[in-house]
Amino acid sequence: MRTKRVLLDYSGFKDDELNTLVGKVLDCLTDHAVFTDPPIELTELSAQMVDFREKWQVASRGGSLLEISEKNDAKGVLAASLRDIAFYVNKMSNGSRSKLLSSGLQLEADPKEAQVPNKVTGGMLVDGKQQNQMDIKFKPQKEALIYEYQIADGVDDDGAPIWKETFQTGSSRGNMYAPTVPDRTYYLRVRARNKKGIGDWSDVFSLKAR
Repeated sequence: MRTKRVLLDYSGFKDDELNTLVGKVLDCLTDHAVFTDPPIELTELSAQMVDFREKWQVASRGGSLLEISEKNDAKGVLAASLRDIAFYVNKMSNGSRSKLLSSGLQLEADPKEAQVPNKVTGGMLVDGKQQNQMDIKFKPQKEALIYEYQIADGVDDDGAPIWKETFQTGSSRGNMYAPTVPDRTYYLRVRARNKKGIGDWSDVFSLKAR
């Protein structure tokens, strides 16, 4: 089981979110029974918060580029201090959820369990840079480990593509099919695979070779 931790990187927080969080951390860590020796003195953290708050208020009222830059610098100082405190809190808490929460910092989100890939979308065949080639394109999926695709160059009596061998690739880019026959129509379908299983085949896409 993954050890519980508080978030280390607060640089992406919005200005108001960071201001609120620092105030909460100051309240929680004041006279704390466990976190008695944080790497940043609480008086210093409070001074950093006041400095950021003042510069944020100026910048939010249509401040100049210089004033906005000064606000961002002050925000970076606050985020760095929270990072140092978060390292300390994680070390002292040793995975205890109650101790972590008592710091006022934000817990890391639990990792999401992998799911079977969704149906691949955005598939297409396009003319390659060279004659007798086709480029294969489709939208990538974060949850996919590999992709499987099939090409057909003919259909059965019902008009359904007659699929040939299955190809595998680790990327949605840079895949090519060759050689193609001019004026022959080619068909493509793609699906994604990961450790949880295999997704549905995509819609069928086609292109007449040039």
